[in-house]
Amino acid sequence: MRTVIIGNGGAAVESIIALRGGGYNSEIHLFSDSVYPAFNPTLLTYYIAGKVGLEDIFHRFDDFYDRHNIKLHLGSKVAGLDASGKTVQNAAGVSMDYENCIICSGASPVVPGEYQDKGAYTIRSVSEAIALKQEISTGKKALVAGASVAGIKVVEALCEQGLEVTLADIQPHMFPLSAHVSCAKLIERGLEDKGVRLCLGAAGLDLSQFDIIVVCAGIRPNIDFIDKRQVDTDSGILVDEYMRTNSDGLYAAGDCARIKGSAPGFIMPGLWASARYMGRTAGINAAGGNTACPVVPQHNTSRFFGVDFASIGDVNAGDDVFEMQSGSKYCIITWKDSRLAGMNLLNMPEISGILKSHMQKCSELSSIVLSKVFSKYPPIRDAFLERGVFDGNE
Repeated sequence: MRTVIIGNGGAAVESIIALRGGGYNSEIHLFSDSVYPAFNPTLLTYYIAGKVGLEDIFHRFDDFYDRHNIKLHLGSKVAGLDASGKTVQNAAGVSMDYENCIICSGASPVVPGEYQDKGAYTIRSVSEAIALKQEISTGKKALVAGASVAGIKVVEALCEQGLEVTLADIQPHMFPLSAHVSCAKLIERGLEDKGVRLCLGAAGLDLSQFDIIVVCAGIRPNIDFIDKRQVDTDSGILVDEYMRTNSDGLYAAGDCARIKGSAPGFIMPGLWASARYMGRTAGINAAGGNTACPVVPQHNTSRFFGVDFASIGDVNAGDDVFEMQSGSKYCIITWKDSRLAGMNLLNMPEISGILKSHMQKCSELSSIVLSKVFSKYPPIRDAFLERGVFDGNE
């Protein structure tokens, strides 16, 4: 009796915690191609910027594996998985059978063809971040390709190290997947004020003018070891809301997995929080539970150049728009067919968590809580009142 976990990121960590927390006392073996322990990927840009040391990236996981009695097989990629025979093998030749297997193999960055021959960097892993940091020196010109939340953190890190930075994307605005165009324009103006050169909605840049190129242009799930005759896949390993694949005893979670048949916004791949929810669910059920992954609205929060940004739901899916700006604070909220679609917030972190909970729990979240929050922002409160979200009398 043993459980095998493939991968060593957020989903894997949560799977381990849930397994042991659920009373699973048998062997747990973890396979990973990386030699490094688990880490929080949001700290990589802080390391590049010189704000934290390399050891700080791992400090939360120093004794994690010993405390949870995990047998590690690091530094060798999983080469094959036989879902029918319930065995897994890595490139080093270690072969093992399992009762349950949780695939948390993550995803790799997508590097468009024009950057592949230019020595472009990516920062999905610790080794990639180390390599990039070694190339940084004041006065160099850098290109960051990808106007994403990850991309803007790289821009900030390079600017803080004294580089001249250009941010480029074929999309016409920042954060095309999470920001309304009105919010994006405010962010863009702020970046230009900080000296960042923007090349948005354009292609064909002369790459020879840059000393360093960093690509943040999307991810692709790491599922090349999967036999698609045995395991159903699409844009990732297909799982139900319990993180179960079509194969007995086989689960998947995190960036490598896609929940089949889920409504838009059920859970957003590519985010640390999403990976943790999915990993936790897989671990609970591998330990004998029967718990569905919670419905989680799309959400992303980040702080860059002193700006707090939050995106909740799909702000671009609504056609009924409320917008408010007061000094450095800004919000835009949209509804579709009288239902809240999504919102963007700038420099309003004190209410972003409440609004995320409102989207997730709806009627379960007390109107009293909303009233307390919206007392700080009467125009937002009025917008919710007008649309019948709550009556304001509780």
